[in-house]
Amino acid sequence: MAKITQQWVAAALELADQGQSKLTERERELFGLSSERLRCLINNVCAVKNTSYLEIGLYRGATALAAAYGNETTRVVGVDHFKYDEREAKRWAPEGYIWDNMKSQMEANLNRYVTGDNGVNLDNIEVIESSFENVEWDKQKKFDVVFFDAVPVNTSLYDDFFNKTLQAVNSEAVLMFSQYSNPEHARELEAALLRHADKLDITWQEKRTNSGTSNARHYYSGVAIYGIKKKAAKVAPKPAPKKPEVKSPIKDA
Repeated sequence: MAKITQQWVAAALELADQGQSKLTERERELFGLSSERLRCLINNVCAVKNTSYLEIGLYRGATALAAAYGNETTRVVGVDHFKYDEREAKRWAPEGYIWDNMKSQMEANLNRYVTGDNGVNLDNIEVIESSFENVEWDKQKKFDVVFFDAVPVNTSLYDDFFNKTLQAVNSEAVLMFSQYSNPEHARELEAALLRHADKLDITWQEKRTNSGTSNARHYYSGVAIYGIKKKAAKVAPKPAPKKPEVKSPIKDA
């Protein structure tokens, strides 16, 4: 379990605001629905030794690679069903199919790092092809940092995250959510946090918003970052066992 503090994240943000991280031009220029600053932020946050990072909404792998680059002890798990791509005219793949070009580009991006001393330990990267709602989260090792980048996002997906995925998060962790520059999604996220306040305490938070929801010069669709402590699950008390009824002896009249 990596301890990632508010001070660490604030410093990571300050560096990312200036475009500073370990990333090279190759990681910064990979195609993806994210920006250079966002990739720098993820790279900086995940630089704590032995960080375990989960990304929901892997897309073509640019931000997952940013988490891994230069952070040789960081474990990276990315989840995507590869069925939705907002760059496609129909967006959703036909029933029973995925967008093969989306998945193949993600694999090609990872394969750039197969040979040589290139800053990425592919043995520490795992891709789960699934809707995140269907992952068996109780069988996953716990995560220190989660980047929730599922699209298209809605209230139901936020609830699924807190009801299902949160069990795979460490007792103290950092949760990052994209789409925060969209006022509607920001309200949905804040409402979900209130609905699930029985599961976690927010100990600190940082926000970066910008004009538009695909701003390549800033934090793309915006990002909200929360330091959280999970609350112990409430266990309903077991009813006290009933005492056997003692009957008074019947006396002969």
